[in-house]
Amino acid sequence: MPGNKRKIAPNLITIAGLCFGISALRYALDAKFEIAAALIVLATMMDGLDGRVARYFNSESEFGAQIDSLADIVSFGVAPAVVVYLWSLHEIPYKGVGWAIVLFYIICSAIRLARFNVQATKKSDSAKANYFTGMPIPAAAWMSLLPLISTFELFPEEKFSYWLVSAHLIIVGLLMVSRIPTFSAKKVDIEKEKIPLLSIIAMVFVAGVVLEPWKVIPFICLLYLGSIPIAVWRHKKKYGSIFN
Repeated sequence: MPGNKRKIAPNLITIAGLCFGISALRYALDAKFEIAAALIVLATMMDGLDGRVARYFNSESEFGAQIDSLADIVSFGVAPAVVVYLWSLHEIPYKGVGWAIVLFYIICSAIRLARFNVQATKKSDSAKANYFTGMPIPAAAWMSLLPLISTFELFPEEKFSYWLVSAHLIIVGLLMVSRIPTFSAKKVDIEKEKIPLLSIIAMVFVAGVVLEPWKVIPFICLLYLGSIPIAVWRHKKKYGSIFN
């Protein structure tokens, strides 16, 4: 691939993800929540892909990092919060409470991204690079949509209380800005003999997301939640505190 195309390819992927995130709002306004959730899921996949493409072609740039961050706040901060608001939180009878919770989540998203950007400019040891501080924003986007996604196929007759959905969104926001360590898959060293097995497991999950997304994604979210106490335990065991 010519040099200029190598440089622009990751940015095009980022912009595609941004378009997915913005389009999710359009479908949520029409109460087409399944399409809206699917578009946000696609946006998270684009977010995971653009960085890998940039590293593969050695075309990482400050511009790419900035546009990626701006796309993230829209696709994983604003979009899921507004989708959840249009689905559930707008029904809260006390004026402005639902929207205040949306603003809280979006502000937490912005703080999480700002902290990540600052930390990315600092050199850290390779061991700590295996951890994020707080829940990363793409994971938070999936988690924030978990009650909504659960109603598509797992609990189609369920009507979750808007107070339960509110508490869920607040907790996800707090996890983003917390100091709790969570696993990062970006720099995990995998032993050679485990690569084939892990590759098969990854392909099974990808196939599941493609074929039965509304059953597999909630399962992935629960697995991720279960990994957080393990990450805290391992981090504390290695460094003596989760705040180091």
